[in-house]
Amino acid sequence: MPSLIELRLGCQGLYRLALFDRGFLGFFDRSTAGVLRSFGLFLLLLPIVLWQVWLANDQPIENLFLFLAGRSVAYAYNWILFPFLIVYAARLLDRDADAAGCIAIYNWTNALWVVLQMPMTLIIALGVSLNVAQLLGLALLVASLVIEGFMLLVALRLALWQAAALVALDFLLSLMVIWPLGDWLSR
Repeated sequence: MPSLIELRLGCQGLYRLALFDRGFLGFFDRSTAGVLRSFGLFLLLLPIVLWQVWLANDQPIENLFLFLAGRSVAYAYNWILFPFLIVYAARLLDRDADAAGCIAIYNWTNALWVVLQMPMTLIIALGVSLNVAQLLGLALLVASLVIEGFMLLVALRLALWQAAALVALDFLLSLMVIWPLGDWLSR
């Protein structure tokens, strides 16, 4: 679990990342120990993510426990699968030394996504038109993809097309594997 100092520095790094400031790298512990601690963010963010998913759900929930368990498993896979892809891509591109740091920062970006999705969650919770929430959700999706691409570009020292390909793989993995798995497990 990250310490309070590491949480403060990580939030500052995420702010810099969201501003596309290449100095964001200096705010994260990119060592092996830092990577392991970054996985502790999973537990801190899980209740918020489950609340957001529950609010955004438009289907009737027959079994709340099953719904939350299924979404928790999908969220765990989300934290596990793409870091493996980062390691694989780093090996292919001779960036092995940068892989651990990239995974640590990727894990921290999950906190950024939770914060960025909070306005949409509040709009849904307040019962504002679904069209407004969907428009905001689309804007947030585009922003998150661009920010993730910038992070991969800098953290792994990639060409733009390589970062874009990794972002596309992450998006497709989420869209076609992780969230359908969560839907299936939630039934």
